[in-house]
Amino acid sequence: MAKFSYKPNGLRAGENPFGMSVLYMMRHGQASFGQDNYDRLSDLGLRQSALTGEHLANLGLTFDAAYCGTMSRQQDTARAALAALPAPPPLRVLPEFNEYDSGPIIKALLPAMQKEDPAVVQAAPHMFDDRKAFQTVYEGAMRRWISGRYTLDQGEAWQAFLARSRTALEQVWADNGRGKTVLVFSSGGSISAALRLALGLDDETALRLTWVIKNASLSSFFYNDRDFSLSLFNSTAHLELHRKPELITYR
Repeated sequence: MAKFSYKPNGLRAGENPFGMSVLYMMRHGQASFGQDNYDRLSDLGLRQSALTGEHLANLGLTFDAAYCGTMSRQQDTARAALAALPAPPPLRVLPEFNEYDSGPIIKALLPAMQKEDPAVVQAAPHMFDDRKAFQTVYEGAMRRWISGRYTLDQGEAWQAFLARSRTALEQVWADNGRGKTVLVFSSGGSISAALRLALGLDDETALRLTWVIKNASLSSFFYNDRDFSLSLFNSTAHLELHRKPELITYR
């Protein structure tokens, strides 16, 4: 799809400009960082998800369709948010909305990283109990991953991830034509892939945006059969209004 620049001045929440459809993408609530199973919402993550659903209900939005991936954190987020809507649509599962699995990618790239960077050597033993150490290893591995210059003996290639993310979006577009409002519950990677497509971003910029997407944040896009454009990015105003800093999280 071609990029499309649009200023939705004067539009009410959920109103479709010129009959374009609106796609909302919500990142899952806080997961269980440092636990044996990361793919599980924390108690805070469940609260974030429910509050986001209440916000959408208060806006008076009516959704024609809802989608999520197969991951527990995505599905539990969807259920908690949809439960707050007066007339929630059925939830459809598309595996293509799953987040990339960084574990095998890091495992494949870590030996070379440790040879090149002493900071990675120090950080690696602590990456699952120290957020700063995790970010050191994670960012280094992800930059190598998107470059395509390093051979992976396991894990998904960056270009393959982008291709399946686009496949998921194209399925939503095909299912929901003109004048529809759709809600997708996914993860930071899928949202950044959508941003890359809508804004024509380079890989490095798209990757860096992944790292700042907040839990239970909302991003939205306008689309039709020709265009796909960004309307809103990474909003957590609905959580910030509660004036409780602990509601704003990134992992």
